[in-house]
Amino acid sequence: MSAQRTIHAYSAEVPRFWLPWWYRPSRLLLGATLPALLIFSFSDSTKTLSRAQLFFGSRDMVVGLIAIVCLVIGALIGESKMLSRFLDSLTRRNSTLQPPPRLGEALLSQNFDRFLLAVFLVTHVIFFRNFITNPGLIAGVLGGDLELKHEFKTIPGVTTWTQISMLLAAIRGLRWAGILPGQVKLISVFHLLFFATLFVRAILWSERLALIEGVVPFFLCALPRLTTSMSSFGRIFIRFFPFIVPVLLLFVFTAFEYFRSWQYYAGQHSSVLEFGWLRLYTYYFEAMNTGAATLAGSGFYDGPTWPLSTAGYNHIYDGLYLGALDVEYNNPSGIWYIATYSGNVLFAPVCLFLGCWHGMAWRSFSMGRLFGLFFPISFLGLMEIIRISYWAGLNRVLPSTLFIIILLVWAASLKKRVRVYHEPAVEEPGLHHQRLSS
Repeated sequence: MSAQRTIHAYSAEVPRFWLPWWYRPSRLLLGATLPALLIFSFSDSTKTLSRAQLFFGSRDMVVGLIAIVCLVIGALIGESKMLSRFLDSLTRRNSTLQPPPRLGEALLSQNFDRFLLAVFLVTHVIFFRNFITNPGLIAGVLGGDLELKHEFKTIPGVTTWTQISMLLAAIRGLRWAGILPGQVKLISVFHLLFFATLFVRAILWSERLALIEGVVPFFLCALPRLTTSMSSFGRIFIRFFPFIVPVLLLFVFTAFEYFRSWQYYAGQHSSVLEFGWLRLYTYYFEAMNTGAATLAGSGFYDGPTWPLSTAGYNHIYDGLYLGALDVEYNNPSGIWYIATYSGNVLFAPVCLFLGCWHGMAWRSFSMGRLFGLFFPISFLGLMEIIRISYWAGLNRVLPSTLFIIILLVWAASLKKRVRVYHEPAVEEPGLHHQRLSS
């Protein structure tokens, strides 16, 4: 804005809210990721539905353990108040001054939400253009013809913006929780359009991850409001929620698989629930197996290796799918993907840096800062760190990341474009006299 605006500075204090232990990246890694790694590593690989060759072994499990240790150490550094204070001191000429008013958080208008929703809906209309022009294809997909969706090509640079859902969900959750300004209703046309679109995408495109990327950020950002009025029993339930999630995931996954592929596989399994848990297990184990295969192909265990180029990684990855791996279960893995890309020389430092990033995102989120918008995305990355890698390979995070960076730049420039009026402190009667007499 060209002309300066005058506003009242609002307090730097953020409403206090309770967050469960698993919000902290370091504790999530130790309490959920580490047990998951050990369970899958010692599981019976013959249960997998994949026809891929077995690559995953004890050395790959050790790589996973090293990664988790480095991520935890980095996360503890990022979560620490010391690092937060150090970074704050770099942005102020005098570290003894009070923190400046957080104008960005105060002035983030709901028009921004509407703009993001418009981008989200328009790009999804383009994304589903073939289903819109040929409605009969919908019945084909629901009937179990999974190859139909592979005939429809996305438009790079256009349909990519459908992934703005992660940021939009986070902002709406924060508004509903009262952390960002603006009163929004939980049940509204806005949220109906948003979540219904993601649900349709999960059904027609068999992309459950898209639905997760909308639901999880909203839940994470809305939970602080729920916990403020929870009973002690409710908080106990939330504390143990990570151990309930696998059961919920199994039933939701099985429900989607029923529409997606049960008709094709019904003759091979005694029940749809058995089919569901075997298929879910296969997705996660085969992601680890694929990661182990690419890691071995990169020479990680043969001597010092440095970061791979994208072309070098694709050469290994595509070559394995010519016969050694199963194309149906083609998740590249998370931890072992990062190890393959970074090489064994930089593997530990990269994991330390990523862990620190996750910790800083949590710290900013708990303090109510705009940088905390990265937290829901980093949480998704930790949730899926065995199966896929968000911050080191997927372009799904690029649209949301770009907009968050724009928001941070906009918020940082507000101090030069907005005149802040600080209200003088009102002293209690007799306080001035007491100060003079003392």
